[in-house]
Amino acid sequence: MNETKKYLYQDKLGSTALRNIRISEKTLTLTDLPLPPPGKQGWPWTKAVKSTVRRNFNVLEWPKVSIITPSYNQAQFLEATIRSVLLQNYYNLEYIIIDGGSTDDSVKIIKKYEKFLSFWVSERDQGQASAINKGIRQSSGEILGWLNSDDVYAQGALFHVAKAFSYNPESIVVHGNRILINENGEVTGWSQLPSFNPETSSYNVCSETAFWKRAAMETVGPLNDNLEFAIDLEFFGRLYKHGKFVKLNQFLGYFRCHPASKSSTIAHIGCEEAEREWNKLFGPTDQIISINYKPSVIQKLFTLIKHPQEIGSPYLFYRLFRER
Repeated sequence: MNETKKYLYQDKLGSTALRNIRISEKTLTLTDLPLPPPGKQGWPWTKAVKSTVRRNFNVLEWPKVSIITPSYNQAQFLEATIRSVLLQNYYNLEYIIIDGGSTDDSVKIIKKYEKFLSFWVSERDQGQASAINKGIRQSSGEILGWLNSDDVYAQGALFHVAKAFSYNPESIVVHGNRILINENGEVTGWSQLPSFNPETSSYNVCSETAFWKRAAMETVGPLNDNLEFAIDLEFFGRLYKHGKFVKLNQFLGYFRCHPASKSSTIAHIGCEEAEREWNKLFGPTDQIISINYKPSVIQKLFTLIKHPQEIGSPYLFYRLFRER
């Protein structure tokens, strides 16, 4: 049985939103959520994380995980994002959506799932970092992460992360590999990076695969509201200088590449910010802010075989029949 309490929340700017606090005795399944739009198949539409993923993991040991989604006019992708969080089959989950006053169907989609959310609001804000910080202030989880409104978590991501923190109690950040998808959700590639080490390489920890401890964030401070693009690089850079990172050889998230994304529309700002913030944190570097890491053909084949449903079959189908 679920007990849901609702009350009006008013922030310091005077905006009001409906807040939902959900006390759940079970995890969510496909039958709990609204039906997916016609034609949607696979994860996270018609597939969910199997309960066997959490085998040998005592429910009392699950740390509370708070996920924040900053949203603004991404209705085309938002529902997949929401479902990929709710269908993680993770018991101790708090999910918060901060919408920046979208003018498309984003709010309609959020309301479709609002009874499963811990908190949501739709109002003008000062950008992505500000929205995430607002969500963090409303959260209470020991472990935090943010998932942008056009990205998707991989199946079982939260369990892999919770176990990693349990096995590595001294760690403050856990991050993993990413799968690349396009605007249609087709798998176009993947990224398997080595452990983050600014002394040997200069790449960015991928936000859709990264989770951190609240206690560490309270020491280093929240995200930098003044940044547009290098938000994750600057934030995880500060965390790296504070404590231990654990890199998993697991695919934890899907990064969506599409024409309207910041990576496409303001790439030049991203390069300038990334170089500037990297230099502040780790000193000057002649490298581009990316990793020079290219897996071998054997490594690629191994990945295709090891992950046939997530990567192998959809990637080969894309390359053979959809790529132009």
